[in-house]
Amino acid sequence: MRAHIFHKRFFCLLIISLLLGADAEPLQAAKPESLLKAAFVRNGDLWSKSESNEKQLTRVGSVRYPKWSYDGRWIAYWKGESKPELWAWDTQSGQAHLMSSEADPNFYWAPNRNCLAFVKSQQLFVVQPDQPASVRRIAENISNYAWQPDGRGFLASEAAQSTADGWTPVRLLYISPEANAEPQLLYVLPKPSDSFFAVGTSTFKWSATGRWIAFLATPTASLSADGNTLCLLSSDGLVFKPIDQMVNNDRYLEWAPEGDSLAYIEGVGREGTTNKHLKVLDNPQAAAKTYTPSGYVELGFTWHRMRNIVASRAQEAEWTSDITARPLPSLVNVKLSAWLPLRRIIPPPAGYGQFAPVSLPFQQLAWVQSDRRTASVVVANAQGLEPAVWIERLDLGDSYYEQWNWSSVLQFYK
Repeated sequence: MRAHIFHKRFFCLLIISLLLGADAEPLQAAKPESLLKAAFVRNGDLWSKSESNEKQLTRVGSVRYPKWSYDGRWIAYWKGESKPELWAWDTQSGQAHLMSSEADPNFYWAPNRNCLAFVKSQQLFVVQPDQPASVRRIAENISNYAWQPDGRGFLASEAAQSTADGWTPVRLLYISPEANAEPQLLYVLPKPSDSFFAVGTSTFKWSATGRWIAFLATPTASLSADGNTLCLLSSDGLVFKPIDQMVNNDRYLEWAPEGDSLAYIEGVGREGTTNKHLKVLDNPQAAAKTYTPSGYVELGFTWHRMRNIVASRAQEAEWTSDITARPLPSLVNVKLSAWLPLRRIIPPPAGYGQFAPVSLPFQQLAWVQSDRRTASVVVANAQGLEPAVWIERLDLGDSYYEQWNWSSVLQFYK
């Protein structure tokens, strides 16, 4: 009889563990503070923080867009205002090296070595940070690009050209960083028309499986501020899917940490205070499901395990130039499975909003806390509880119609 009861209880516990195991938060310790590391901007200068130790790295002002190299040795950044230069800080020597006297903000480190790619005047370059004179031009007429996940080369879009017969279609190319290597055509976007008008693209993002690539097909600049086509392309170039309409903000689309699920913020119109809804595609063949309730908008989000998203959500409101009249966002847990329990996030202090949530290793959660005049970085445990200010006096990120870009002043090393 006791054996029968034991086996029955064991069976029940097994079923519960199978239901909860995939997405319930594990009973594990929060990530030790000693593992936290970030580059950030304070008073216009580059700083770093590791463990509890803050260090000012530059004293030049006008620093933006800090970006870590894959191994944490280098931090690339913009310096200057009207015509920013591209620099790289060597954390080992404590020296800054000029990479280029001019560069667009879409500069990226290789995912597996210390090689920096950047674009200027629609030309793609690569450079070794410890050998600034090694800069090489890889391609021209570039609209946008991204390193391939294995770091062997790039996926890039050529900028469309205006001709007497209209705009040329955008070509997507695999480009090798090796000298004299011929680009390989992956796909040609539909010819610009009233139903699909694209003269360029955003950067490219691969799903965790590597089977799919997400990007925005972008029209001319004035139109792109309000509406762009979210597209999916199979990595072999055989399947192309226009998915939805959204603003020109590649931070508004992110693949899940596993599988082929894509989350994005849908909605046309440059104003971040209206018509911005979180949607999730469970897979590229599925229909997208909306997770934003009526009367609210999303200002950003992060995947926080496979079946949970943490979003920065605010009440929807008509646009106003009065910054104090715009609703401030707070963090919410978005359940992607009906049986998952709703976990609360500690609300911000009165007069402050919670922006730019980031999932860190060991499932710790971080975000920016700001009243739009001052800002700080808060770190909490996996459930969003026990928050503590980790970085004070962070500079304000770039903002375009309440679309905040906090990566212009902060990047965690992950």
